[in-house]
Amino acid sequence: VGPFDPSVVSEFQDWLHESDYDHIEFEPAYIECLTEFHGAVPRKPYFTTANGTEHAVTRFLNFLPRGSSNPMRQYSVAVNWSDLDDRLGPYLMPFAELFAGDFLCFDYQNRGRPSIVVWFHERSFDAPSTEFVAIDFDAFFSCLRATPT
Repeated sequence: VGPFDPSVVSEFQDWLHESDYDHIEFEPAYIECLTEFHGAVPRKPYFTTANGTEHAVTRFLNFLPRGSSNPMRQYSVAVNWSDLDDRLGPYLMPFAELFAGDFLCFDYQNRGRPSIVVWFHERSFDAPSTEFVAIDFDAFFSCLRATPT
């Protein structure tokens, strides 16, 4: 989607903090990944949840600035979070799109680095429905593979 501008992440994170989402901090490993793979479609899209469910990343979300005319802005973290925040709850932040409207999310419910979960849109009306994937972003990124099992 073009070059990554860290100030867009900072602006969004500052806005989140001002809106009582001060527990959401985008971690350095994720920011580093954005500098190389901003909004990318991964070559290694497949991963398996702790429950054994296989998924594929359709694309990583981006941080295009507000007001951008780039059509890929629809795949930004901020746009997707604002579309889903009432169903995500206070601790989930999407960072990658999966098939059929599901998302990979950072889960900030526990202290420390956020864990990685799959959020299921069709099951998340009364409360967020998630499945654990990895203890943190580094562990998630290292479990991606090029082929399904």
